[in-house]
Amino acid sequence: MAIQNGTAGHTSKIRLTKFLESDPTHMSESPEVALVILNSPIDDLEYFRRLFDHASYRICVDGGANRVHDLLLKHYPSSEYHAALAHALPSAIHGDLDSIREDVRVRYEELGVSITQDPDQYSTDFGKAVKTIAAKMPQVRDVLVLGSLGGRVDHGIGLLHEIYRQQKYHHPELRFWFLSEASVTILLRPGTTEIVTPLKDGLITPNIGILPLYGKAVISIEGCEWDVTDWPTELGSQLSTSNHIVSDQVSVTTDVDVLFTAERKIV
Repeated sequence: MAIQNGTAGHTSKIRLTKFLESDPTHMSESPEVALVILNSPIDDLEYFRRLFDHASYRICVDGGANRVHDLLLKHYPSSEYHAALAHALPSAIHGDLDSIREDVRVRYEELGVSITQDPDQYSTDFGKAVKTIAAKMPQVRDVLVLGSLGGRVDHGIGLLHEIYRQQKYHHPELRFWFLSEASVTILLRPGTTEIVTPLKDGLITPNIGILPLYGKAVISIEGCEWDVTDWPTELGSQLSTSNHIVSDQVSVTTDVDVLFTAERKIV
């Protein structure tokens, strides 16, 4: 499904579950999709597999390589582990390389994975990964970010800030999807976004939130239990959290960038 960037007076349409699906009628490796694997715990093998299979370019951010390695080691017997690792090779491992373990680095080097270091301390490893994707795969339009908000609060807020900064100022041609252990989160640009929300597929729950993390917003919502029209929202005031989807499509109109987050079901 084509995605048009939403701007004031414009409409974009997305299928919220499209990267969670395993149905081959919806899923195929796409040259327009990249996967960024952060240095966060990964426990759900099926979740990882679906995201991995959707992307044509997969980059581990430094210690993210440890997470993939350990996930496969945990879920496969020793007789199958090496084949599983070879089947799920990242396209690249990139960052300042202060987190990747030596045994993991050696194993991936033996398998021919490109491992490159960028020691710049004034940019984040996530930003370095996005820069690499833009250079290697200029046709990419969707960037899947596999990570977690379950650790340090400052790291979580910093990641949400970096996603906003990359999409707003550096790569407006990209749409970032933050896929955590519990939710699917996207940045909605000013304008109207029609979000296809097929609850019957069993991939997301009805629980959503719309968060004005980047400044005061005026939003309108259709398709939820608590719809609103021209509703001001900001941190420290009223927020649309713990709202519930009641239709197969939700419409959100906003005058500034907001985060839309939906709870995912464990597959």
